[in-house]
Amino acid sequence: MTKETKVISQSEVVNLLGNYEKKSFINVVTDTLVRMNKTGNPYYNLVHKHSSRNYLINSDYLKRVIKEGEKEGISEEENTFEVEDMKGKKRVKNSVCIDTKTEQTYYLFLELFDEVKPQVEYTFEGNPIDKQLFESYLVKVSESKKQPQERKVKVITPKIENIKSFTLEGVKYIVE
Repeated sequence: MTKETKVISQSEVVNLLGNYEKKSFINVVTDTLVRMNKTGNPYYNLVHKHSSRNYLINSDYLKRVIKEGEKEGISEEENTFEVEDMKGKKRVKNSVCIDTKTEQTYYLFLELFDEVKPQVEYTFEGNPIDKQLFESYLVKVSESKKQPQERKVKVITPKIENIKSFTLEGVKYIVE
């Protein structure tokens, strides 16, 4: 239950979440341009995904992979998984990341769980659209083959500029 609501800027989000050290659940609402193939696509750069989902913030990725492996009978010694650098991003502080090329764009490192279904709506030129109409144009996303366990630890790194609001410890933050 939300105790209060605060309006904050993107730079305040970077500061707040960069200094937030607890591993905790966070509800994040995003608005992103849907990644699609361009060739012959009438929807290219016109469809937005509006999503609300609960994530885990400040999780230790390697520890989570090892823990999931242990649940499946893979001992820590047998688990040969090594964390690689993110492509084009690096962690700055806690769950806040930045792009490595310009160091201008901030991201949030979030762990997601398949059991927690998001609330998703797609819009085309501001109007709701059924995903089936543009699904064939979507960029295919592949699952990690490097984690040894069946249940993969999944993370996303949305741009902070795409975060419209988030709720953390009962406070709803609206990002302007």
